[in-house]
Amino acid sequence: MRKILDARALLSVDVPRRWVRRVLWLALGLFLVTVGGTIAGLNWLASDLPPIDALRTIDPSVKTVIYAANGDVLREFFAENRTIVPLDRIPQVLQQAVIAVEDKRFRSHYGIDLKRVIGVVWINLTSNSSQGGSTLTQQLARNLFPKLLPSEKRVMRKFREWIVAAQIESLYTKDEILAMYLNQIYLGRGAYGVQAAARIFFGRDVWNLGPAECTMLAGMIQQPERFSPHRNPAAAYARRAIVLGTMVGAGYLTRGEADAIDETKVRLADPDAVAQSAGFAAYFVEEVRKWLEKEYGATRLYRDGLRVHTTLVPQFQEWMEDALETHLLAEEKNRTKRQTRAHYDQLVAEGKRPPKVTYLQGAALLQDVRTGAVLGLVGGRSFEDSKWNMAMQAKRQPGSTFKPFVYLTALQHGYTPSSILIDTPFELDTGVSGIWRPQNYSETFGGAMTVRWALSHSVNVPTAKLYVDLGLDPVLENLRKLGFAVDTLPKVPSLYLGAGEVTLAEVVASYCAFANHGVWADQYLISRVETVDGEVLFESRVNQHEAIDANEAYVMTSLLQSTLDSGTAAGARRNGFTRTGAGKTGTTNDNTNAWFVGYTPSFCAGVWVGFDEPTPMGRGATGSRMAVPVWAAFMGRVTARKGDEQFTIPPGIVDRMVCLRTGQLARSGCDSIRSEVFLPGHHPQKGCPDHGGRVLDGVVDERDFRTLDRAEDEFTPGN
Repeated sequence: MRKILDARALLSVDVPRRWVRRVLWLALGLFLVTVGGTIAGLNWLASDLPPIDALRTIDPSVKTVIYAANGDVLREFFAENRTIVPLDRIPQVLQQAVIAVEDKRFRSHYGIDLKRVIGVVWINLTSNSSQGGSTLTQQLARNLFPKLLPSEKRVMRKFREWIVAAQIESLYTKDEILAMYLNQIYLGRGAYGVQAAARIFFGRDVWNLGPAECTMLAGMIQQPERFSPHRNPAAAYARRAIVLGTMVGAGYLTRGEADAIDETKVRLADPDAVAQSAGFAAYFVEEVRKWLEKEYGATRLYRDGLRVHTTLVPQFQEWMEDALETHLLAEEKNRTKRQTRAHYDQLVAEGKRPPKVTYLQGAALLQDVRTGAVLGLVGGRSFEDSKWNMAMQAKRQPGSTFKPFVYLTALQHGYTPSSILIDTPFELDTGVSGIWRPQNYSETFGGAMTVRWALSHSVNVPTAKLYVDLGLDPVLENLRKLGFAVDTLPKVPSLYLGAGEVTLAEVVASYCAFANHGVWADQYLISRVETVDGEVLFESRVNQHEAIDANEAYVMTSLLQSTLDSGTAAGARRNGFTRTGAGKTGTTNDNTNAWFVGYTPSFCAGVWVGFDEPTPMGRGATGSRMAVPVWAAFMGRVTARKGDEQFTIPPGIVDRMVCLRTGQLARSGCDSIRSEVFLPGHHPQKGCPDHGGRVLDGVVDERDFRTLDRAEDEFTPGN
């Protein structure tokens, strides 16, 4: 009772009002200081963190994907190897596995799991272990802003991380946060996000992964290199078992389901195959990359991401690369050691990489004759050794591949396939450049021969003599119409035999006009460019113009068919090409460049062989030997799918039997005859003056057919 009375007495003490006011003001001051200090501290911690507006539009860098014509992925360009996929395309079991092992209360916390933080602090204080307590949202914040939120464990960094995590939670739903996390997280081998990792480790898209692969991916998040199935499969499987245990504890799986997954072996993608594929169609892809960077800039190419659809047909490309390398390896067996790729590779392996590529090189280009689409491109034997594209960048002397443009001009000026040319010694005073004395490759002369024979057997001297009648201007005009940059070509008579320098791509494009009824089509490699959201930025359109008359194109095609049938490219028939086709070989002085460009009604392709620096390849290194076998090997396979297409004969073409000795209408007594094609109004009007018998006006009896079959095969000028 006394204690109660003492307490009442104490409470009844009269406290001065000023003391009360002072205490209240002190409490208010302490509160304001605490709040102010907290606000100031938070402001200081957040001073260089991203503003809230920046968090409203989180846009991680994504990669540009280059697709082949059939939809295959050719190459990817990126600052970070990432492909964004929506959450509904990520398997549910992968989402559950990640939540279970990384942040089991993800759906209930607000970016910071206080229960987990307290538990981690207690463990760190009472034991020697050091555990992390980051939620998925905190990990996302750290991955989005690695420079502002470095990964080392510091108290101030953790507070800053909480601030950003809370801001993210205030702006996005849980599903949006999970989607960003799964597309952002690093999983090793340069893979950012689950889709990139699925392609690298399993060779499949993430939406096609099963529970065994999904749970293994989830386990890799903690330490990607340690738990990589490529580097340490035992650790990867052990870590997966832990993930499965957490999923059972979280109620996502039964123990039986977890055990079944645990017993499943995954099928891994071959890491070496992935590395090797980076070199496929390398020159084609590099041309595409350069164009994209020029048009859209490096940021859009490497960080914003594009979807680029190209014209390349992978199967054709594979055949082209194989044909070129196989033939050049065979050629290198007969060459000096320093000119072989094997010797070059040996020097590189010894750390003695030469400053220039010294081995035999080659290039090839395949084009759709109607549209101009480049279906295959080989710019050299090794993009790693030399990035110089010898199909589209390198300019070399074309040699006799230029002769068709001379004979086209001759047809336009009244010559016919049966016109007689004279192959005898010839010299021309060019004035400034002195006396020009063209020589034949055989170093002999054949006398009288038809235009068809001179072109199909690539005889130089009669071709050079046409300069006297035609001059340069009409030839240059035809070259301009067929896509050549004539301003860069030398204005000299030797242009008739291929002086000057052009690219393989230019020559292929020009020959396409012969196959395409005289219509020239601009070459293109890219059919469509889109953003990652599907917005079309660019779509190619076929760009054509009529370069030459359709009748002229057909007669030239007929002449060039003889090159493959009985002329300098007849070896194509022994090397895999058996279809109807036309083309022209080319060999420059000292055998420095070897060419062949040939076509069918659908495809035109060219092959060039030589050294990076103009160097003689040796006697016999002609277009017939060095380029034709390569062309025939891959074109035989390309054309096999379409069957034997025939060139369409325009309505105006005239067909007549001619004597190969005189070029006039054949008589029954002529010993060498053939059926010849002519432009409208340009066929011979008179019978052969040197042989007797009736004129063969198209009604040929059985005896005449036998004569024709025998005579054309056996005909040789001068005999």
